[in-house]
Amino acid sequence: MTQPPDKLVKETTTMAVYKRLFDYVMSGQFEPGIWIRERQLKEMLGVSSTPIREALRMLVQEQVLELVPHHGVRIKEYSTKEIQDYYELRAELEGLAAELAAERGSKLMFGRMEEILHLHRAFETKRSDEAIELNNQFHDLIVEASGNLSLINTLQHLRVGINWIQVMAWSRNKDRHFSTFHQHQGILDALMARNPKLARSRMQEHVWDSIKLIIESPGTLQMAGELRKS
Repeated sequence: MTQPPDKLVKETTTMAVYKRLFDYVMSGQFEPGIWIRERQLKEMLGVSSTPIREALRMLVQEQVLELVPHHGVRIKEYSTKEIQDYYELRAELEGLAAELAAERGSKLMFGRMEEILHLHRAFETKRSDEAIELNNQFHDLIVEASGNLSLINTLQHLRVGINWIQVMAWSRNKDRHFSTFHQHQGILDALMARNPKLARSRMQEHVWDSIKLIIESPGTLQMAGELRKS
């Protein structure tokens, strides 16, 4: 046990770099397709190469970044087909989560969802990143209320791709939060009415409405960068 403190500091620095880079991507500060250079990050973050390399490796594993042999790493891009695949799976999984939440969710959980909707209403004319965060909290609570750990873990794994897609779409459609709020209210009404089928149906309609927005929103994909061919 010669240097445990140094290891702890190293791990803490790596996680700090990881979180900062993750936030840069999710907030849209790093646009899809741009190359991430180690020297640039050292200057931006004021840390050594080791935690940067470890953080980049973690982000590649989570598919936030893409490793291109002999070139380096860049922000991952998503084709239209990949986005459709993400949301096709998301609609089924979150539909199931809503159905189970209607059967198993507690009044306390539903109350927390109501609180988020009240906050969402207050943010209707404010920044999209705040609205997206509240949106994610609402969806996460429904998944949590399902009581299915495998479902929770699977959707958590998909979260990175879903977040990126949301950032690109919401930043180009300033009215998205209005329809999201009303759709969330309809989902919560179904949950509180203990109507599993209606909750599932409304959740799936809500998710598919999101994908329709993304695919049809002018310039959403083109402005994100040149996408790979499907």
